[in-house]
Amino acid sequence: MEREGARSKLILISIAIVVVWFFLFGIRLIGYFSAINERGLRATECGTQGCSDAVLFLSTAWTFSFFIVIPLIIPLVLVIYCSLKKKSS
Repeated sequence: MEREGARSKLILISIAIVVVWFFLFGIRLIGYFSAINERGLRATECGTQGCSDAVLFLSTAWTFSFFIVIPLIIPLVLVIYCSLKKKSS
């Protein structure tokens, strides 16, 4: 019975993280993808002056990590890790 409670708590915390992420970052990410659709990836990332391929790659990686990895993936991994660690001890 305790295991089901821990699992439901994990699911609720994960849902809360995703909802908070969506309202803080997901809506902006929708606008970002809309800008990419209208102007293209290079024009959206580099602006009107343009940039090299390396700068385009690094800008895209930074945007991906800033919008998805740091605020969404890392908290979800930490919640799952702490949940599994608590079960084993």
